Amino acid sequence: MKYYLLFIIVSGIHLLSDVGNAQTPITTADSLTLEQAVLYALQYHPSLRVSGGNLSSAQASLVIARANDLPSITATASETHTDGAFLLRPGIPPNTQAYNTYAAGIQAQQNLFDFGKMVSRLRASGHTVDATKHSDDSTRAVVIMNAEISYYGVMQAEQNVDVNQQSVASATQHLKQAKAFYTVGKAAQFDVTKAEVDLSNANVNLITAKGQAQVARLQLDNAIGIRTERTAKVQHDFNVETFSLPLDSVKVFTLQNRPDILAANERVEANNSLVTAAWAQHLPTVTGSGQYNWSNFAFPLLSRWSAGVTVTLPIFLGFSTQAGVDQAKAGVEIAKANRDLLQQSVMLEVEQQYVNLKVAEERIVSTTKLVEQAQEGLTLAEKQYVAGVGNALEVSDAQLVLSNARITRIQALTDYNNSLVRLKKAMGVL
Repeated sequence: MKYYLLFIIVSGIHLLSDVGNAQTPITTADSLTLEQAVLYALQYHPSLRVSGGNLSSAQASLVIARANDLPSITATASETHTDGAFLLRPGIPPNTQAYNTYAAGIQAQQNLFDFGKMVSRLRASGHTVDATKHSDDSTRAVVIMNAEISYYGVMQAEQNVDVNQQSVASATQHLKQAKAFYTVGKAAQFDVTKAEVDLSNANVNLITAKGQAQVARLQLDNAIGIRTERTAKVQHDFNVETFSLPLDSVKVFTLQNRPDILAANERVEANNSLVTAAWAQHLPTVTGSGQYNWSNFAFPLLSRWSAGVTVTLPIFLGFSTQAGVDQAKAGVEIAKANRDLLQQSVMLEVEQQYVNLKVAEERIVSTTKLVEQAQEGLTLAEKQYVAGVGNALEVSDAQLVLSNARITRIQALTDYNNSLVRLKKAMGVL
């Protein structure tokens, strides 16, 4: 019993060790760039293993389909021992005998001509493999998109933390100033109380922003597929990449390069090949076969060989052949309909992300001006308060306007980069 308990304890220790190793950060670097995040996602995300497995399965199916068009060669060998009573005819006592039988042989079979059945099946399998490759590319694009968007989410969250830290510092300075003015009789008790409330609100907002930053980091880990080092710093400056391609050109480019649209086209072609293969079932099949055998009751074995050609012509199969053709034609129509539905949804996605991108681009310009104006407003309010011609409410409002303007600009930068990534993914660029 004690050995059984010891086994359980040791197994538990190994299990906990494996869990700990699975959660080990993938990097101990001081920084994590966008390019690194994408590379980690392409290396570790589980969905890519799924798509890679699907691609390997499709490629193996193509090999199996090709094997049906190649010669089939098998070898056999046997030894049979027979022992017992044998009755030759009525009236004669049974005769007990024991003997061995030895046999060996090689058989070969080759499809000689089938009027395009096998070629059509091979063509369909080839298109299926190509479609699976495009689907794998589509999965990779989704992984890259999610990694980049999650990275931008961390950038946004951490920049919001910086803004709220600045707000806390500004509120702290304003509270010190209000207390100093109150001490010398230059400000009322209300100014001190208002400054304390502003500082408390700023601290609450900072706590919320830090929590959102932690959640954003978890979302980045999920998008990458493995835990990253928490101390690794992400970049804080958004790169506003200019996108000047007109919408019409974007649509044309998308139809020619989007991986899932290319995969849908390949599936249509695969189903067309299956229609040809199904119709060819009406036609005969010519097969060649041959064998060389050795057999005898004792060694040496005696040899013999045979060869022949077989022609198989279906005459009546219960209407199954025509039903197979109709089924294959229905598959073509389904594949075409799915392709059309996909193209419609992709065009809608492209147009939406294009509009979102242009709107975010305009918002960046407006919010940049807004931050400048808000900063000027806060500076003016603080100068007026120090000069005794302003009040605490004006300073508090100006601080709030500046913080909101900075956060709004960060949101605009994030939206622009997210829309650009989604647009590139929709176009098939990623």
